[in-house]
Amino acid sequence: MTEFIQLLIIGIAYGSIYGLIALGFTLVYKATKVFNFAQGDVMMLGAYMGVTFTVTLGWNPWIAIPVSILSAIPIGWAFQFVFARPLIGQPFLPVTMATIGGSLVLISVIPVSPWGWGVTERSYPTQFPTDVWNIGGVRVSALDVITICVAAACVLAFALFFKFTNVGLQMRAAAAHNEAAILSGVNVHRVSLLAWGIGSLLAFVGGIVLANQQGNVTLAFGALGLLAFPAVVIGGLESVEGAVVGGLIVGVLQAMIEGYYDPLAATSLVYVVLIVILLVKPSGLFGQREIQRV
Repeated sequence: MTEFIQLLIIGIAYGSIYGLIALGFTLVYKATKVFNFAQGDVMMLGAYMGVTFTVTLGWNPWIAIPVSILSAIPIGWAFQFVFARPLIGQPFLPVTMATIGGSLVLISVIPVSPWGWGVTERSYPTQFPTDVWNIGGVRVSALDVITICVAAACVLAFALFFKFTNVGLQMRAAAAHNEAAILSGVNVHRVSLLAWGIGSLLAFVGGIVLANQQGNVTLAFGALGLLAFPAVVIGGLESVEGAVVGGLIVGVLQAMIEGYYDPLAATSLVYVVLIVILLVKPSGLFGQREIQRV
């Protein structure tokens, strides 16, 4: 039982990071109907930006981390302008292929960046407490607790923004029916920019938290998008709560598989679970079926 609780806590910490990435996926898709396959690589870029400001430039962490996170907004805008905006009104597949192209561009640019990121692992001294508490035989890491709390705070802040602010209302209107929102006076281009900016910001938060947990940054961080993707689909493409729950499900599954079976099989078995869920509920756990009249 102790081992199960231990793995559960680790899985929730994993899932919190996946939930942040998945929430960025969902936000962009709800507002623009674009599924950004580069979200995992944007998260990786956020981790490298954290290295740049804290290690390379040697800034105070209390300044470096917020600046690193806020740098996500113009990067998200640039990504939208280059890879998504030219294809507005096009079918799903060309836009999706454009985001995959953007992902490949990010992977190619990072090794040759002017900050000398390179292709090798970069050390990232954690800025957070590293204490480990023993509670009833269960080892609880301060880093895991901080990860869960940061993710919960981001989700809560986003939910309040989405529900109670005027801009959030416009984003909900654009997500519900784009044409009706335009006719109501909603500036959908501004909504799109905002969605891409916040989606990138959430990915950067996830990347910096992950870098603090791991103590290093590598190009392999981008592969985490492969696990955030099933989190989105399991929860439901347009469901905010589904993105969070899907992230937690994937994180706990990964931890349990790694603890009880084989770490190398974790990703493939998560996708097996994804297929099973989609066979039972194709729209995801929190997704809504789309009904078309013929």
